[in-house]
Amino acid sequence: MTTSISVLLLNGGDELAAQISSWLDEIAPGRYQIVSNVALDDALVTLLSGDYDLGLLFMDEALQRGRDLLNLVKNQFCPAPVVVASREMNNVLDREAIPAGAADYLAFDSVSPEGLERSLRYALERKRSEQYLARLAHHDPLTDIPNRVLFRDRLENAIRIATRDNMRFALMFIDLDDFKIVNDRYGHDVGDGLIRMCAERLQQLLRRSDSMARMGGDEFTLLLLNVESSSDIAHLAVKIIEQISAPYDINGYQLQVGCSVGIASYPEAGRSADALLKSADLAMYQAKQVEGSNFRFFTEEMNRDVRYRLSLEEDLRRAVDNSELYLEYQPRFSVRSGKVVALEALLRWNHPQKGILSAHNFISIAEDTGLIFTIGYWVIRRACEDLQRLKKDCGIDIKMAINLSARQFRDEAMVQHVANIFAETGANPNYIEFELTETALMENIDMVSLCMRPLSYFGVTFALDDFGTGSSSFLHLQRLPIAALKIDSQFMADLLRRRSERRLVSAMINLAHNLGKVVVAEGVESASQQKWLAEEGCDQMQGYFLCAPHAYSRLIKVIDGLTLEKVLASKLDPKPDTTPDPSL
Repeated sequence: MTTSISVLLLNGGDELAAQISSWLDEIAPGRYQIVSNVALDDALVTLLSGDYDLGLLFMDEALQRGRDLLNLVKNQFCPAPVVVASREMNNVLDREAIPAGAADYLAFDSVSPEGLERSLRYALERKRSEQYLARLAHHDPLTDIPNRVLFRDRLENAIRIATRDNMRFALMFIDLDDFKIVNDRYGHDVGDGLIRMCAERLQQLLRRSDSMARMGGDEFTLLLLNVESSSDIAHLAVKIIEQISAPYDINGYQLQVGCSVGIASYPEAGRSADALLKSADLAMYQAKQVEGSNFRFFTEEMNRDVRYRLSLEEDLRRAVDNSELYLEYQPRFSVRSGKVVALEALLRWNHPQKGILSAHNFISIAEDTGLIFTIGYWVIRRACEDLQRLKKDCGIDIKMAINLSARQFRDEAMVQHVANIFAETGANPNYIEFELTETALMENIDMVSLCMRPLSYFGVTFALDDFGTGSSSFLHLQRLPIAALKIDSQFMADLLRRRSERRLVSAMINLAHNLGKVVVAEGVESASQQKWLAEEGCDQMQGYFLCAPHAYSRLIKVIDGLTLEKVLASKLDPKPDTTPDPSL
């Protein structure tokens, strides 16, 4: 049975209504129904009600009011298309109707019944296509819930209403725990099924006034309007964790995941969409630091941290332009020859108010803002330039170790940019070593490996920094072009006090050698540590005890003739830390 199409006649008379009904019944009997003849004053509310499929607006008189109505219909995303008509051809309407928001324009002195029906039918089809495309643009195709674009619109609208009516609402940021493991172990089909089921469970917990979205990957957001108290939000967070953590049966696999929930309340956690999203994200990150599924509210302490980060972010943008960044270089010694075999380039920021900041104080901000790409390439270029200057000033060929961030590997043109830097500075890639952490390697193993291989072909070598603190697999260590493993400095602090620490470091050295890798110890701070590491077969080492990092101007004054033997001869270890901890 064909569904009747309701046509709302706007600003027409009874005579026209009868004529239109007669024409449509002649072409498509029973298909169209002229429902009402509505005045312009009531037209917008009636069209927006959703009770009518299509509007037919006559604009022989009141042209300006008709234009105003069309603009309102366009701006309000009216569900019903509007076809503009006049009794006689009007050249002004012919030019202006469609740009103003009409689906079509008809002149009744030159249109046939067939032309009228075709115009109405085409208007409906175009509207359906527009709505379909709009849904694709604003909804997540996997879960059919709003995506980040639509959610942001709703969040900004909630802020406007809450500001006007002095109301509170809450934003929740939900991140699944260990979702990557599910994808890696069971495949993306199972992972997609898990995301869909999580979305369904979350929707069951929401009120009609609430909304949710999938922000991407395994992240969801909830917008909770008209919340009464923090305890109500906390109770909902507990229910969310319980629902998400309940077992899943997907394609015959029994799965279970947890989640971390960050909560930001308006206006305490921010008065803009960006501020609220950052606050909820930060609270979620804090929840993730606790083992198991948890939730955290954004607190004033977090707020201070955010203000500090935002201030530092603004300063960092200026720092790049104001040449406040510079490099220091820390020598790395060969245990066998005693010579300096490498320099590690260390990024520093000479902040106008805060003084000298090391990279760990601001590199995460650079990663979050995308400044890491500009800063990262600047570091590579400057290190390559100083490597060439060192060869010219001191006649030394030495390896330059440069730290890379995981985010830098997201630049598809990274290899080309690095190759250009080598060509423009004249640096020999055989003397360049890129250091990346285990975390950076494992977070984006596919993209990292795609960049490592062509760079390795140029002659670049790679070192895995912070070895022993992450979860890199032996398979990756064997297959990727990693030449050196750097034992993290955190193992040095208790190296000679704790037998367990010595056993662990000794095992890492043996493992690295069995894999054919060079072993580098960083953070060496005493002669006792240096001696023990040398006896255990460590190949290279660096640390403040051996030589502090220096800016280039100071470096060229100390590096010529610098050897491990001279360093050890010039220093005494006043407090040997060889006494074992009796409790161990």
